[in-house]
Amino acid sequence: MKILIPHVPTAITRQDLLSVVQGAVKPKWFMPFRSGGTVAKCKLVRILDMDTGGVEFHGLVDIYPDKTAEKTIKRLNGTTINGYRLSVRKWVDRTLMAGGTKTLPEGQPSCKRRRHLEISIT
Repeated sequence: MKILIPHVPTAITRQDLLSVVQGAVKPKWFMPFRSGGTVAKCKLVRILDMDTGGVEFHGLVDIYPDKTAEKTIKRLNGTTINGYRLSVRKWVDRTLMAGGTKTLPEGQPSCKRRRHLEISIT
């Protein structure tokens, strides 16, 4: 399952984010004989709004199995990194499918995407 960590601090590195997420996947009190989850991918997404000049950083993390990802979301939600409070949630792919539209969460009829964004992934 992919999880989204929006608005992470601008000074954070991919390795810092990975350490925080891995700490939530396998907390200190984790029992070593239990099979835990795996962080398959961890990416930082840099979004530059060409209209305003604003820059945002978001974390995108793949965690398996899904049950572990859900627990990780609960553990990370509300924690802080460098003074920034995290709001972690399940990733929702909002791209349109060929020949139709994808249903968005909570009955949203359409996506409210901003225009003129430059996106880079590390």
